[in-house]
Amino acid sequence: MRVYSKLFVTIAIVFAVATLAFAQEPQWFDMEKCAMCKHLTTHEGLLENMTWEHHNISNGIISVTTAKKEYIPALREAQAKMEAVGKKMEKGEQLPKCGMCMAIGELMMKGAKWECVKTLHGDVCLVTSDDPELVAKIQEWAKRTMAEMKKMEMKHEHKEGKEHKKG
Repeated sequence: MRVYSKLFVTIAIVFAVATLAFAQEPQWFDMEKCAMCKHLTTHEGLLENMTWEHHNISNGIISVTTAKKEYIPALREAQAKMEAVGKKMEKGEQLPKCGMCMAIGELMMKGAKWECVKTLHGDVCLVTSDDPELVAKIQEWAKRTMAEMKKMEMKHEHKEGKEHKKG
């Protein structure tokens, strides 16, 4: 089992500090401007061929990321680039972040633990806490993230439908 918690705690601290600099709430996902999320868009088709699910557990959430077999190399490359961004942030570099990434940082600053293991098809992560209030916040973050992903999915399907009608 490989644990990535040290990197995520460091990233979280940087995200939380950066959050204080924003006067207005940024988009929940910003796949163009967010220094972390943009790496998921560098391989055509990756986003459409992967899933990211969150499920409540008694002390937080379990997060499951999967990708079709042919997209696993692209997912691994994106994850490696995201880890490199995290290392830059560890050194104090200020980079743009979306609302979702900033919210993760806030959770980590409050003590949420993030543990991940890579699988053949993606990864499985636990985001947990012993503090019931923080558990509720973790689960709220997961619920909002799932809702925002659903909105993105619906926009994509709507756009595809319009393009299909034109052709």
